Amino acid sequence: MQQPLFLRGLDNTMWQPENSIEIERSALKSPLARSLAAHIFGASSEFATLRECRLMDKMGVEIVSFEIQVDLPQRPVYPINPVETISVCFFRESDHAPAVLVARPDFPDTPHQNLVPSGHPCALCIDDRPWVDIRSGYTASELMLRIQTWFAKASQGELHGDDQPFDPFFAYAGGHQIIVSADGERAMNDRTPLNVIASDSRLRFLIVGAANQARQRSVQLQVHILHVDVEPQAMRRIRFAPRTLLELSEMLVERGVDFSTLLQTSILDWHAVGKNDSEDRWIFCILLRMPQVHPHTGAVGATMPMAFICEASPGEIGVRMGVLDRNTSGSARGIQFVRRLSTTLNLMGLDLPVYYAPVHYELDAQRGTTIAGKTTVDKRHMVMIGAGSLGSSVSETLAREGLFSWTIVDDDDFLPHNVARHTLTSADLGHGKAEKLAKRLRLIRPDTDSAFIQENVLRVPRCGELEQALAHGELLFDASASVPVSRFLADHPSPARRVCAFFTPNGKSAVLMIESSDRSTNLRDLEACYLHAIAGNPVFTDHLGAPRQLRYTGACRALTNRIPASSLAILTGLIAHGISTNIMASEPVVKIWTIDDRGSVSCVDPEAQVECHSVDSWTILLPRLLSLELRQRRALALPNETGGPLTGIIDYNAKTIAITHALPAPVDSVGLPTSFVRGTRRLRQAIEQAQARTGGQTRYIGEWHSHPLGASASPSGTDLKQIADLSMILNLDGMPALSLILAENETSILIGEMR
Repeated sequence: MQQPLFLRGLDNTMWQPENSIEIERSALKSPLARSLAAHIFGASSEFATLRECRLMDKMGVEIVSFEIQVDLPQRPVYPINPVETISVCFFRESDHAPAVLVARPDFPDTPHQNLVPSGHPCALCIDDRPWVDIRSGYTASELMLRIQTWFAKASQGELHGDDQPFDPFFAYAGGHQIIVSADGERAMNDRTPLNVIASDSRLRFLIVGAANQARQRSVQLQVHILHVDVEPQAMRRIRFAPRTLLELSEMLVERGVDFSTLLQTSILDWHAVGKNDSEDRWIFCILLRMPQVHPHTGAVGATMPMAFICEASPGEIGVRMGVLDRNTSGSARGIQFVRRLSTTLNLMGLDLPVYYAPVHYELDAQRGTTIAGKTTVDKRHMVMIGAGSLGSSVSETLAREGLFSWTIVDDDDFLPHNVARHTLTSADLGHGKAEKLAKRLRLIRPDTDSAFIQENVLRVPRCGELEQALAHGELLFDASASVPVSRFLADHPSPARRVCAFFTPNGKSAVLMIESSDRSTNLRDLEACYLHAIAGNPVFTDHLGAPRQLRYTGACRALTNRIPASSLAILTGLIAHGISTNIMASEPVVKIWTIDDRGSVSCVDPEAQVECHSVDSWTILLPRLLSLELRQRRALALPNETGGPLTGIIDYNAKTIAITHALPAPVDSVGLPTSFVRGTRRLRQAIEQAQARTGGQTRYIGEWHSHPLGASASPSGTDLKQIADLSMILNLDGMPALSLILAENETSILIGEMR
């Protein structure tokens, strides 16, 4: 059997490995080792005593051993001694962090110890930061403090985490790491065959997948894999790591796994399909899934994946354990191994070295959610309309955070100018954006289950697949930057909650709108609140200003906006963050982010509430904030009446009017206790400015005025004449006229149409 690389010496409280010699403190070469020894004699002398210094010259390791007094509570959780002996290893190559070891054989099993082979000192995990990031400023004082802190927390049971990470010690790790793909994980759960390939010519990373998934064969390396699950009820905590196949077998037998039989079956299956060693390099990978056990409570926790690598072929292992023989007959030379007719397992033949390989799982919704710092997995079906630069960036970010399964809808194709801001690349030129984006989402996180529909949602008749997606999606995301698409989605009968996001034409702002979860506040309501927020706020004077455009071909419609990718990255990140942090809440959301010339970002959150009025066949939307503004103007004007022009959106198809802005009364207006005559000075300019601030989306739609104290909001004869006159004027544009009357506690709205 292979011997441990390092052995304890005569003094079993210090680490005195073979091939090491004792040296004077002055002979230490490592700056940090010298500093620690000096620190023990100096600042730490009241609680630490230097025992000895040693050198392992061939391995470039210096060892500083010392005693440290531990501040124990009255009832320590673990049997830690009041004085413990520590051996700290320093390496000639500074790429390795100092190893903190405790050599006494009965040192307790605690969290935050690295998994090491039997016979090796216990290795304490005092710092989980990458050594390359901290070594330049690492001091002996910090090292000593971290050792003290480890013992203090261990004695009180406060080392965080209930499960012990299987972190290999420096002398134990091999040259391979395992990546389990999503289909490989499913195959493990279903106990179906697995396949392994090397990721590239370095042969460092081995990709484990389902055997039924086509993958390119590795020419330089052949891998055979055996998957073993340890049942939770049979699990015992692992203290030391196996170093040979035999030790691994013994460890698994103790935990209810008949490893030798599993190994025999795996080798015979390999032989049955005609495999042989040929001239390839082989490794045998044993992939384990083992529940974690708390060292103090014994509670069984989450399953921890582990892998052990043996650099031998299945044929070689089969011969050594007495399952196969080499073909020495001289015939059938293509067959290297033959099965033994009678089998007597020789477990001692399993004295082959194994080493630990870290295991990584492909990203899924649960892992993405955890990495994003969230606790609730959200795999609702998101149907996204629009696979442009905004949709591609936002969907990929949300997919990485573990959010949603996806269907992408877009009929557009990917062209060279799109590369400047899209997540797709030149390899995707000429393909449909929706198809390629859906593929990218599956590559980021296979359980996005991303599908695509290459259709325009506004084109009728719509295909059945699109209608099904809209009807059954749980969230509908308008990323099309199209007002008609947004309004189409708002009016669609699907019960799904809607989300809408877009950039402003100048590329300096982004807008996010999320409906209430019960859709009592929908996208039309939120659009009215958004336009009200920008119409009256001087901050948004250029918010929807004309874009700077670029013609990317000779065609008159071949235009794209000049927006830097850096601005897009900031804005899409803000949109994705806004969705991820608000989509689980029930309230409606409107957010407006703006980047200034210095790179600072401001955010405005307009109130997302509207008052809804039904007048004849029309639905009138009045943002609640605008209603409050009108009441404040009325209160300030009392005892006189006041009023002014209204701007908004009229949608004849939906029979909806959204009032988005009320202009101040012109300076030549006359307000009396019983009447109000709206003036005209600079009125046209004020209306045009309000329209421009909303990017031309709003227009003049009518008037509002107040009634005095004691009067109702019922229209007077003058009011009825006014709405009739307005109807005649606006009928020239084919539009209805609106009159809003505000009293103390009520609002009246009149609609005038020429029939």
